[in-house]
Amino acid sequence: MDVLRHLGAELARQWRRYFKRLQHCQQEFSPVAVHDARVATRRLLATLELLAAFIPVSELKKPRRALKKNLDAFDHLRDTQMQLRAVAPLRRTYSAAREFHAWLRLREVRFTDEARQAVKRIKTRTVEKKLTALVGELHRQRKSLPPRCAFTMAQDAVGHAFARVNRLFRRVDATAPKTIHRTRIAFKRFRYMVDALSPLLPAVTDAHRAAMHDYQSMMGDIQDLKVLLATWDEFVAPMDPGLARQRLRAAFVRRHERLIRRYVNSANNLKSFWPPKRLSPCPGIKKIKRP
Repeated sequence: MDVLRHLGAELARQWRRYFKRLQHCQQEFSPVAVHDARVATRRLLATLELLAAFIPVSELKKPRRALKKNLDAFDHLRDTQMQLRAVAPLRRTYSAAREFHAWLRLREVRFTDEARQAVKRIKTRTVEKKLTALVGELHRQRKSLPPRCAFTMAQDAVGHAFARVNRLFRRVDATAPKTIHRTRIAFKRFRYMVDALSPLLPAVTDAHRAAMHDYQSMMGDIQDLKVLLATWDEFVAPMDPGLARQRLRAAFVRRHERLIRRYVNSANNLKSFWPPKRLSPCPGIKKIKRP
């Protein structure tokens, strides 16, 4: 249950994974490489979030800011590739989907070039030095912070992240997709924190993690459709809407509404994610205040 030792090793491991994925993306830019780099970045960020239980937030700002900026380099390309996958099956049914798909292809070429250049410019030395210092700080804290105390602090950090998800969840309005998006962002942070701590939580099984992934994906699908609708409106803005184009937009709207209903019908599954069943790795631990 030496959570500080675990987090130090996890931070170093996630850094190595991030560095390897980034290097691969810089050398061989491809959809798979982009996906792997984005996931590695988010997992490294989640580990940093968990470190906030032990290290002042001010010490985490610079590496978090740098990593989030790196993520931003992929945003337009990722959205366009998602939209291409969504529109491709509709080309047989909707004539407007064919012209929209062709337009998205052109955007993909442009955003691919922009993202490739942005990724090549990413430097890692400053972030690496900061993360190395954070690993050292965790090792120093092991000398003065009892393992049970440290474990409780880490568990409480996850609990606070989940409490934020719950607060946002209670404000979800099916007619305001942005409220679902805010909940999704908070849930993603919580989910990655659970993943980082999961080796010390026997109740967090593969099935538990898969359920959290699926729950997050439901909310992500809603946001993706919202972005797709905005992109469609940008595409048709200079054109005559026309009946064919109106039919395709209506199909997007119906799909968006179905996704929202699906989420609303399953939303209460959130309650099952924390604390996970049988979560009692350290019997007798009492809540303590952070020193």
